[in-house]
Amino acid sequence: MQAFSVRQLKSNPSTVLKAAEADAMALVTSHQQPTALVVALDRLGLPDTAAVRSGLALSLFRSGSISVGSAAQIAGLPLPRFLEILSSLKIPVVASDQVELDADLAAARRWLGEHN
Repeated sequence: MQAFSVRQLKSNPSTVLKAAEADAMALVTSHQQPTALVVALDRLGLPDTAAVRSGLALSLFRSGSISVGSAAQIAGLPLPRFLEILSSLKIPVVASDQVELDADLAAARRWLGEHN
């Protein structure tokens, strides 16, 4: 595993990503202290990478960190399928504030534009 400073990550993120893909992960340090791992999900040898991506997407959406459209992309699912999953898990899709609602509506409109 290679280590990179935050400065290196900012200046050349593709190098850090390539290192993570080569070794399954790369360490990011700040002031010579470990602060983050960049993990290549496909290289971890997990039995179901798709489930990991879906779980990550659900968690990020539920915490309000990303929009429903972004979550669907992370999960690698079409937006309607991701909405079905949210519904089955009883996770509300309605945004809690206007900015988030506008972002979700824009994502839905983009999706509809691409699929009509």
